[in-house]
Amino acid sequence: MSHALVAWRRLAKSRRAVFGLVLLGLLALTGIFAEVIASPAPILAVGPHGIAILPGVVHASAYAARSRAEIELLHRDDAALWPLVRYGPNTRSMPEAMPEAMPEAMPEAIPEAMPEAIPEAAPRATVACDHLLGTDAEGRDLLARLVYGARTALGLSLGAVLLGMLLGVALGGLAGYERGFWNDRLVRLVETVDTFPTIIVVALVRAIERQPSALSLVVAVALVRWAEVARLVRAEVVRASAEDYVIAAQALGATPRRIFLRHALPSAIGPAIVSSVFGVASVVLLEAAISFLGMGAESHVASWGETLAEGARDPERLRLLVCPGALLAATVGGTYLIAAALRDATDPRLAGQR
Repeated sequence: MSHALVAWRRLAKSRRAVFGLVLLGLLALTGIFAEVIASPAPILAVGPHGIAILPGVVHASAYAARSRAEIELLHRDDAALWPLVRYGPNTRSMPEAMPEAMPEAMPEAIPEAMPEAIPEAAPRATVACDHLLGTDAEGRDLLARLVYGARTALGLSLGAVLLGMLLGVALGGLAGYERGFWNDRLVRLVETVDTFPTIIVVALVRAIERQPSALSLVVAVALVRWAEVARLVRAEVVRASAEDYVIAAQALGATPRRIFLRHALPSAIGPAIVSSVFGVASVVLLEAAISFLGMGAESHVASWGETLAEGARDPERLRLLVCPGALLAATVGGTYLIAAALRDATDPRLAGQR
C-alpha cells in the first residue's frame, strides 16, 4: 500500500478534516454559484420567445443599467426561476415605483429569444424592499456582497497559493538536488524575501501598476509565499537524501536524477501541500486586510475586507462587521482544520496516534 493511499485513509477518518471540508466546501460552492444565489436577473426564464439560461451572466450589460422594476416587467410574461437574492453585488436599490412608460425597444445585447419590446404602459406597482441582511452605505445588498466576496477571497487565495507552491517546489527541489551554487544562492534569496512583509510587497505592486487588478494581487502574494515553500522543500529533499532507502538505491546504481524524482521529491510534496493549505488562511486574511486599507481589487469587486471597512466607518451598523467577520472566521477555521488533519495524515511518526 502506497504512502499516499495510507495518508488518504487517515484523512478520510479524521473528523477535523470532514468538518473543515464541509465549511470550505459550502463557502466555495457559494462563490462558484454566486449568480444562482444573488443576481438581478432570473436563473431560468421560459417564455413565448424561447428559453434563457442565466441571462444575467450571458447578457450582463443588458441588465446592468436596469432597475428591478424594469427587469420584472421584462420577464412578466415568462415562467422565471429567480435567485434567493434578486440583487447583484453592485446593484444600488432605491425606493421607486414602476414607471408608467418603458423604452420601446430592448437593447441589442438581448437575444431574439427574449421579448423584443416592452409595453409602453404598465400599472404602477411598488417594489418591496426584501434585503435579507440590509444594505451597505451605498445601498447595495449586503448578502449579495458577502456571496460574491466568497468568490473573491477564495479565488485570489487559491491562485496565489498554487502559484507560490509551484515556484517553491521547483526552486526548493533544485536547491536540494544541485546543492553547491544553487543551494547557497537560494538560501540567500529566501532570507532576503522573508525580510519583506507581504503587505508591503502588495502595496509596492499596487503603486507601480496603473490599474489595480486581481492578477497583480495574486502575483504579489506568490512572490512572497514561494520562499516558505522552497525552504521547506529543500530541507525535505536534503533529509530524504540521507535515508537508508536512498543510500540503497545509490548502491544499486540509480542515477542522482532518478533518486531525486523517484524518492526525494515525492517525500517533500506532502509537507509542501500542508504548508500551502495553511497559507490559504493567511492569504484570505491578507486579502481582507488590503481591501480594508483600500488596496484591494477594483472597487466594483465585492470583498469582505471592504465591507469590514464600511462597518468600521459606521460602527452603528454592526452587521457590516459581524457578517464578514464570521465568514472570515469560518474560512480560517476550516482551513486550519484541514491543514492540521492533513499534516497528521502525512506524518509517518503519527501513524499510531488518533
